[in-house]
Amino acid sequence: MYFEVFGGLAITDVDGRHLPTAPKQRQLLGLLLLHANRTVSVGTCISELWGETPPESATTTLQTYVMHLRRLLARLPSVGSKELAHRRLEIQGQGYVLRVGREECDLFRFERQVAEARQVLAGDEERGCRLLAAALALWPRPVLADVRTGPVLEPAVTHLELLRLAALEQYLDTELRLGRHRRILAELAVLVRQYPTNEQLHGQFMLALYRCGRPAEALAVQTRLRASLADELGVEPSWRIRELQRVICAGESAPEQVPGPFAVV
Repeated sequence: MYFEVFGGLAITDVDGRHLPTAPKQRQLLGLLLLHANRTVSVGTCISELWGETPPESATTTLQTYVMHLRRLLARLPSVGSKELAHRRLEIQGQGYVLRVGREECDLFRFERQVAEARQVLAGDEERGCRLLAAALALWPRPVLADVRTGPVLEPAVTHLELLRLAALEQYLDTELRLGRHRRILAELAVLVRQYPTNEQLHGQFMLALYRCGRPAEALAVQTRLRASLADELGVEPSWRIRELQRVICAGESAPEQVPGPFAVV
């Protein structure tokens, strides 16, 4: 059995993919998966499913949703019984906990591979970069892309997306240090449009363009970033971008990476 949260929500077993069809059951499963192996209180479940105005029947309806999820689990070949399904999706205190093994979820694999890559990077940047690339390849689409998100799931999804972005920025930083600026130009061109106020990505794009002998285009990236920051946040670019701009204008040797420390989340 394998749980997937990257892109569409799914449970894969030897006989194929399984998923509840009812939107709120999918939403509940997504909530339990993003908090796997931790107790999610009844109140939290109700808040996610119905917001600030739950129906009087919310607790009873929630119990029904849990029952349907257990039935789904019981039908899976790797579970195979109601008893094991109840062990997978347990009542714990005033809440529920979904038991998921370390090898049974794409999110767990991503987190483990990123942690391994960061340990390796200090001694072997080439291998660490490959590990980061492999981890990022597990995450081709947004988290729970086909699941409605409420007041609990939405910030959880946002947090995970920020973790992915930090891993992506570190991968690109490593590619730059390895001198592979040409290889990441196209990817950076897409990313700066996707994240118009992200200084790290814009700095990486500026640096890659400058190394490719395209200083005017690099400075144009800085100009667009400055306009986006002013329009959306009312701020100026940080000293890191200004320093990179100075280096490009002066025609100095390109640094290995965007100036300043890279913060690993």
